[in-house]
Amino acid sequence: MLSGRQRDILALIETEGAQYIEHLASRYGLTTQTIRRDINALCDLGFARRFHGGVDLPVESRNISVNARAALNSGAKQRIARRIAADIEPGSTVFMGIGSTVQFVAAALREHEGLRVVTNNLDVALTLCEAPQVEVHISGGLLRHNDRDVVGADALHFFEKFYASYAVIGAGALDPGKGILDFSYSEAQMTSTMIENSRTHFLAADASKWTRDASVRVVPFSRISSFYTDRLPARPDIGEQFDASGTQVVICDERAA
Repeated sequence: MLSGRQRDILALIETEGAQYIEHLASRYGLTTQTIRRDINALCDLGFARRFHGGVDLPVESRNISVNARAALNSGAKQRIARRIAADIEPGSTVFMGIGSTVQFVAAALREHEGLRVVTNNLDVALTLCEAPQVEVHISGGLLRHNDRDVVGADALHFFEKFYASYAVIGAGALDPGKGILDFSYSEAQMTSTMIENSRTHFLAADASKWTRDASVRVVPFSRISSFYTDRLPARPDIGEQFDASGTQVVICDERAA
């Protein structure tokens, strides 16, 4: 388990790039030896990599920008979003997490009445500005410019103040045995916290997530109530995994649109 400071350092690396030990020591008012211990812990867990005098993310661990992700498979994401919105009851409290598909869900919820939405996703908040009947709570935290969201200890503590009827979450990647994966520890922590503090968990992810490579575990599929997707890969082990997990799979293909 990472400390709050270690999570903050990781979030800084993810948002601002490589960090230097001397600068981190000055930022937190600590010795360089203490910062090195934090960095060693991050590196030993595979969340970061050392270089002389500093620390950075592991090679090839960064996701593409949220704007680029939104343009990929947008038709499938919109179908997924409409189906999820249809399954959310008016008057509910809804956690909405990181990811472009979650933003599409927000757009599909604009006609709902009496919702309370709690989010760290800036695009979700901006989308719901067009729905004055939806009460929107936005977490504080460290801004990730590339992803248009906020992460870190402040954001985690914010979500722990609520208990939601639904959590709508995305994924960086999917794996039959490992379940939901993401590209960074801070993303995984945000999603895990939303799941722990909500009753029903909706995973929104199109089929492309089965071909992506992310290295941080989030939760197994057994922790998810329903998985909304456009199609499952033609692999028997994937269907078997969902049968064993008890997770409902909702296919949102063009015939169901």
